[in-house]
Amino acid sequence: MAEPSYGPAGGPIEVVPVVVLSQIFTARPSSIPDIRDFVRRCLAESPLTEEGNREVEGTVFRALLDAAGPTGSIQVAFRIFPEHVEVDVLHSDTALHAAPAATPPPSSAAESAAAVPAAVPGPQEAAAPAGSLLQLPVARAAEPEPAAPVLIGAPGHPASFAEWMSTALRREGLTQEAAARQLGVSVKTVSRWVGGATEPRMRDLRRIQEVFGEVPLP
Repeated sequence: MAEPSYGPAGGPIEVVPVVVLSQIFTARPSSIPDIRDFVRRCLAESPLTEEGNREVEGTVFRALLDAAGPTGSIQVAFRIFPEHVEVDVLHSDTALHAAPAATPPPSSAAESAAAVPAAVPGPQEAAAPAGSLLQLPVARAAEPEPAAPVLIGAPGHPASFAEWMSTALRREGLTQEAAARQLGVSVKTVSRWVGGATEPRMRDLRRIQEVFGEVPLP
């Protein structure tokens, strides 16, 4: 609970306790399970309801897809207040060498945050600076619910991204050349995905979702 204090002029100053949790991940789909675990650990300390926590998880994932660049790292930071939670998702072109312990999120003129009220979560639209921090609402009442992700390797789901990609191409009646044009990648890239030689970058997942209507997650 906030403790009242008083400034030099005698006016009350509200001191609000806040827990800051932050971690950096490589901007690759293989990092998603670790990001998911980190988000859930953070939300275990939050004042939100179970439904609110699920909305935050969805918001963080959408922010990851928007923030991801072709390389580098992604920082996910939580600021947990007594009555609400703030989430920052920041992409950096700098490759991750060592994940630091929990630290406060970086401050810069480009920063913005997605506030998640505990009691009445609602839309909080704001423009996000290109290539930096993403600000997304927890609830998007005017938009349809995003398609459920395909959990690669889970029971009833494809065993690998290559298997999912092959099935998606057949389902949509697309050749590798046509898929490459729609996804904005080379035919060689699609061929390597289908053959299992490589998997998409984090940034590619958003375009894959737009083209195929679902997003494959590790």
